[in-house]
Amino acid sequence: MKSTNSALPVLIIGQGLAGTVLAHQLLHANLPFQIWDSPTSHFNSSVAAAGIFNPITGRKLEETWLANELFNYLFPFYQQLEEDLSDSFFHPMPLFRPFANVEMKKWLLDRKNQIDNLFLNWTDEGVWISQSGWLDVVKFLKLSKKHFLDKGIYQLKEYQYEIASFVKDGNFVQMGAESFSQVVFCEGFHCHHYNPYFGHLNFLPAKGELLRFKNSQLSQNHILNKNGFILPIKESEFKVGATYRWDDLSALPHPNALVDLEKKLHQFQINEFETIELICGVRPATQDRRPFVGFHPTLPVSIFNGFGSKGVSLTPYFAKEWLDEFQNKNMINEEASIRRFYHLFSV
Repeated sequence: MKSTNSALPVLIIGQGLAGTVLAHQLLHANLPFQIWDSPTSHFNSSVAAAGIFNPITGRKLEETWLANELFNYLFPFYQQLEEDLSDSFFHPMPLFRPFANVEMKKWLLDRKNQIDNLFLNWTDEGVWISQSGWLDVVKFLKLSKKHFLDKGIYQLKEYQYEIASFVKDGNFVQMGAESFSQVVFCEGFHCHHYNPYFGHLNFLPAKGELLRFKNSQLSQNHILNKNGFILPIKESEFKVGATYRWDDLSALPHPNALVDLEKKLHQFQINEFETIELICGVRPATQDRRPFVGFHPTLPVSIFNGFGSKGVSLTPYFAKEWLDEFQNKNMINEEASIRRFYHLFSV
């Protein structure tokens, strides 16, 4: 339910990747808003994200869902933000997918005519993928936080569900002495555990670990992808990842994480490296692999969540979709809209 009280600000809960991207969309639209963030009680998994964007998915080299729409939108979006924030954090970079083995190479080449697309460049050793790269998520979030602080729209403050009241006549949310036209929850996987409005949606959170390491032999000019990835982040420094775990959603790396990531390095034939840091986060993934974007059917609250490991590529486009529906310009894509779950809400 979208509020009709447009004079009041929107309240964004969470300044991870999703909340930050949505906030920039609201800034560009000149809409009033506030961000409340509580990283001490809700650890921010976005800071552990590799930030890779890639229009090709799976062993069959298929275009990712909405590839053309997403990738035509994300490049100018992040490039504009680099100008707004006067710094560099968006890094287009080719991605190389070596053939896994002779059998897989033959299988793919036999089907080349069916799966070829503008993103692919075939070689004898593997396939190069264009319009890929990575976002320095940590730097982007840090710069954005300062930007929001300077504008007086960011607060270190925890949202308290129990004190929120909904004023039906005015169709807005009252939080103590403050009023908001809409509260949009960008809480990542925490939503699944704590949120009384959207926690019952079909989340499937997945913990992931990355290893930051040094190596002087690897190329700095492209991302490697083969049952995992190696991402160059600066001179002689890389990240390798990632693991997937569904039974441990803590903020600490799993005891087997380092061994698992070292095995990934060995499969890339990297046997000499210097370990720098083990990083972990929890992806806010969903059971149907589509995000949760949209508005509660009866209350002026909404959700912008469920982007999984594709947050860098999905959030700009769907932040615009959220904004368009909020302003009654257009409806959110039906595959992403939470309208697909309205039967789960008590209305």
